[in-house]
Amino acid sequence: MPIRPYRPEDLEKLKQITAICFDGVSIDRNIEAAFGQINGRDWKFRKLRHIDADVAGDHASGVFVFETDDEDVVGYITTRLDHESGIGWIPNMAVNPAHQGSGTGRQLMEHAIEFMRTEGMQAVKIETLKQNDVGSNFYPSVGFEEVGLQIHYLMRL
Repeated sequence: MPIRPYRPEDLEKLKQITAICFDGVSIDRNIEAAFGQINGRDWKFRKLRHIDADVAGDHASGVFVFETDDEDVVGYITTRLDHESGIGWIPNMAVNPAHQGSGTGRQLMEHAIEFMRTEGMQAVKIETLKQNDVGSNFYPSVGFEEVGLQIHYLMRL
């Protein structure tokens, strides 16, 4: 199976994929487009820190990568478990554009859902921006239902 658990040596590849895939569909990118860099840091700095958090400590056991036959990581999915609420969360998922449309994302999603099911989750949530056409079409196609819209605000101090 081309999906395997995350290993620390995958981190830089996950960050490369994230920087490519979240350009134009990240709240951090939107902030930069509207306000410019903040504290001398660009949107990638902020977004890539999310990946660091996703793979930190116990969270790493819920991170999975899709690896090609030549052992190149071309996609990933991260999960968080909340055993008290019974709701799991998918903070980040991305597939290298060269591999999009091949079923890689669907396989990663199905793997993560099954992982959360076996971990006792009774539901799973994921978020996307309205401008993310890929996510907005893909998530319902695997069974997610829209439950609400959220608006993000920012004010320079």
